[in-house]
Amino acid sequence: MHTLLSGWAPPPPPAPIIVQNAPEIVSLDSLSLFDVGQSSLKAGATKVLVDALLNIKAKPGWLIVISGYTDNTGNPALNQTLSLKRAESVRDWMIKTSDISPACFAVRGDGQNNPVANNQTAEGRAKNRRVEIRLIPQADACQETDNQTVSPMDDDTHSTRKEK
Repeated sequence: MHTLLSGWAPPPPPAPIIVQNAPEIVSLDSLSLFDVGQSSLKAGATKVLVDALLNIKAKPGWLIVISGYTDNTGNPALNQTLSLKRAESVRDWMIKTSDISPACFAVRGDGQNNPVANNQTAEGRAKNRRVEIRLIPQADACQETDNQTVSPMDDDTHSTRKEK
């Protein structure tokens, strides 16, 4: 028995688990922000937007990606344009209302892509008409440089961040 135990050593401790900051998503119901088919913010949208802004201000320096979505009714190209204009309206309100640098924002128009519910029911379509705000931990997300540009990040994503 002594021979068996003489070569035994306890196993090494487990590697520490490193939890990285994951993106946080704030989802806003489009009906509380916009009239049907419109991209101008409703007068009553302020409370919803202020609540979202409080979540954003709790993560200073993070990249703020605002994505607009629609249901699958109507023309897909018009839905995509509407979703982008809605995301831009939310971004513009946040820039105007807060001290957050425009360099921290990017907007996307995803149209009817990435539904969160079944488009076959009125309830599902209502859930798919939304604006999502993703707070993404990213080093230097709000850094500004000399050349201000608004450039496409992909087909339907635009940044108000200054390019490096």
